[in-house]
Amino acid sequence: MTAIRHIVYECVPGAYAGGVQKMVYELASAQRQLGADVEVWAPDAIRAGSTEDFDGLPIRYFMPGVGLGLAQSYRLEQAIAELPRVSILHAHATYHPLNLQVGRAARRCGHRTFYHPHGALSPVWLRGWGWKALKKRFYIAAFERPNLNAAAGLFALTEAERRDLTELGVTAPTHVVPNGIAPFVVGDDAAARAFRGKHAIPEGARIMLFVGRIVALKRIEDIAEVLARLRLSHPDLHLVIAGDLGTAPAYVARLREQFTASGIADRVRWVGFLDEQAKPAAYAAAQVFVHASESEGMAIAILEAMSAGVPVVASRQCHMSAAAEAGALKQCEQGAVALAEAIAEVLVAPAALGARGQAYVRRVHAWSAIAAETLKIYARGASRA
Repeated sequence: MTAIRHIVYECVPGAYAGGVQKMVYELASAQRQLGADVEVWAPDAIRAGSTEDFDGLPIRYFMPGVGLGLAQSYRLEQAIAELPRVSILHAHATYHPLNLQVGRAARRCGHRTFYHPHGALSPVWLRGWGWKALKKRFYIAAFERPNLNAAAGLFALTEAERRDLTELGVTAPTHVVPNGIAPFVVGDDAAARAFRGKHAIPEGARIMLFVGRIVALKRIEDIAEVLARLRLSHPDLHLVIAGDLGTAPAYVARLREQFTASGIADRVRWVGFLDEQAKPAAYAAAQVFVHASESEGMAIAILEAMSAGVPVVASRQCHMSAAAEAGALKQCEQGAVALAEAIAEVLVAPAALGARGQAYVRRVHAWSAIAAETLKIYARGASRA
């Protein structure tokens, strides 16, 4: 049986710091349930040297080193060399030296590599002449693109991402496979009431929920402006922002100033990072979920909300057009005006859209089918020189 190893910069089930880690865990678990020899490998200084079992999926942790200013793991690279020849390495660490280590070790040992950029190579992240954009463009040209082009294959989440990779000069075979989502067990009425009570949200107020990284590309200022625009028609509407406040503190400060200036600060709740145990209550309490991002690969939070039966409004840049065409979510152009119109429309009859979204993710984003497709792609790519 071919060994399959998913390699990601961190992975602690139940305490995911982002959607990539959750996606890696759930995909690897689904592949293992189909009988594949699958493990997840990740650097972690606290758990280094251990292999922990999470519902039957082994996650092996390695001591990270330091290189190019980012954590990597030389012990992990040694472990790659110990794998049976022509193993499959599936890496999820764009802009991270782990990708380079995986590629280098795979070429030396005769393994086959697959990479999952997760939307990180979108042109949105590379535009302009700021230091971060320049650094990313240099890193792609010097390291990332040559490494990707030597791979057996890449996974794009959407056709739009596949086009972005082609325009970036990536020539390795690229397969469009969407993210999946495990059936989401939403909180009950008691959990929803407790969530409202904890965050001082009036019992009858309607909640517009955002879950994700609190950074400028998420355009949370547009979501907040919806409150100001719907002030008269929807005076009970509140915004709940769930995410780590320490990622971009300057952006958080600007948002707080905006909320105060717009007179909506009393209807905004910052609830901080929600782990896997806390999120079900937030979804149970929400009447609409919204993402207004400038760019997304395929946000796990959107799929979570749909799986929980919460109606979703998403900007076109979230790349959920297939779901929108199926009537499973409401898609709109970017900006507060379009968002406000879409949200007002959804709030008229939210239950219908929520039910369609829930049915859609069960049909299109089930991990069992996605895992089976990835295993077929591995098998085809294993013969690529």
